[in-house]
Amino acid sequence: MDAYFDSAIIVKLYVQEATSPDAIRLVGSYVAPYVLTQWQELEVKNAIRLKAFRAEITAAEMNQSIAAFEQDVATGRWQRPAYTAATVEQKADELSAGHSAALGCRTLDIIHVAAALVLGATEFVTFDGRQGALAKQVGLTVKP
Repeated sequence: MDAYFDSAIIVKLYVQEATSPDAIRLVGSYVAPYVLTQWQELEVKNAIRLKAFRAEITAAEMNQSIAAFEQDVATGRWQRPAYTAATVEQKADELSAGHSAALGCRTLDIIHVAAALVLGATEFVTFDGRQGALAKQVGLTVKP
């Protein structure tokens, strides 16, 4: 596995946002199947549901977006890798201790970077500046 995609990048594939074309190009530059952790899956679905709550999309659009995402999981575009949550959590704790006070990282951002490291990713794809800074500090190549 070369790349780990931040959940916000994945959401942009299923819900039209201003930066969706950029996300589509970025993801398209990699070969599927793409890695999908339990945290990514939960955050993607929850972000889509929050868009409906905020009236950014309709309930029908929410259902269509989640169904399209789940279909891509079912057909193998996104695959769940083998890992233990405890290993990712331990790495996340280490990253938090070493970087949060300086970078202001949020918990899920740290968990995603930790998962990328545990899974052996070499690239981290995100539009989030703080998350990207953390990924870069721990040796991942950050895209875009």
